[in-house]
Amino acid sequence: MPKINLPVTRYYGSKRKLVDLIWSELENINVEFNSVLDVFGGSGIFSYYSKLRGKSVIYNDIFLFNQIIGEALIQNNSNELSEEDVHNLLIREPNRIYQNYIAENFHDIYFTDEENYQIDTVIQNIGFLPIERRASAYYLLFQSCLIKRPYNLFHRKNLNLRTNFNGGGFGNKVTWERPFKELFLKFNSELNKYVFDNGQNNISLNHSALQCNLQADLVYIDPPYFRSVNHVPYHSKYHFLEGLANYNLIPENIDHTKLHREINLNKSNEFENKNTFLNDLEELIEMHQNSIIAISYRSNGVPTIAEIESLLNQYKNNVRAINLKKYSYALNSKGSENYEFLILGF
Repeated sequence: MPKINLPVTRYYGSKRKLVDLIWSELENINVEFNSVLDVFGGSGIFSYYSKLRGKSVIYNDIFLFNQIIGEALIQNNSNELSEEDVHNLLIREPNRIYQNYIAENFHDIYFTDEENYQIDTVIQNIGFLPIERRASAYYLLFQSCLIKRPYNLFHRKNLNLRTNFNGGGFGNKVTWERPFKELFLKFNSELNKYVFDNGQNNISLNHSALQCNLQADLVYIDPPYFRSVNHVPYHSKYHFLEGLANYNLIPENIDHTKLHREINLNKSNEFENKNTFLNDLEELIEMHQNSIIAISYRSNGVPTIAEIESLLNQYKNNVRAINLKKYSYALNSKGSENYEFLILGF
């Protein structure tokens, strides 16, 4: 097995700094499992760690852009994208007709005009790559778009935060201004280091949580968190990347009433409504009641840890709610103390 060396993730709520603790608790229950289903795959960190541990992994996410990232990191056993491919992604071929959906619709919102033009170019050139190289190319684009954004998010029109940046604790001006070509080469080098074959058949799927009915020995559930105020759905945070993954559908799905021009693709009410969250979670638990169930949640979430624990008790003989550690995310570092919990049912 390769040395445990995890990709750096730029997602709100990523478990990169907690996955060692999560895995230790899974080992402590002394219940064997050979396959893992990561229902809310997100950054892919739990799936990737499971792959490192030699498990057969099913990565799933409702967003197509995440499914593609899962394909690049989890499903693929090698990175077939060459440096020459990377260089060619940013060049417009004279015999091709290019659209300019990003340049035409997102001026002064997320990226500079030149960068918008480059994004249009790259996303269309990816479609001409051999199919086995496309997920890697998308990975480079998605990670580069994230790293060039203040807070790595897309729910606000705030290019000015980057262009007028005079210092502060929320970003890195040098990184934001690095050209796409440089970032692509960096992330392609990282893929060469991170992607490997663990001898298992690992797959990446694109379903909503309640439509993902594949089974595994262990089901990992890391759903959206609701705070008492100012909840921003994950779709709003990452809609731009979902638009890029569905490039030809962008023009007809832009919400021009919003300053940040949210792209209304693959929105879902599943696990995005406080009033129905527990019902959704019960349906998911019932679907996987024959598996070991591991749920990540936070002490300040709505519903509460106690409510989730009580629900899991209805389906499992052994339930443990384990306080992992005090932990804060970039946009959620102030205020009351928050703790990460792992709720296990087996």
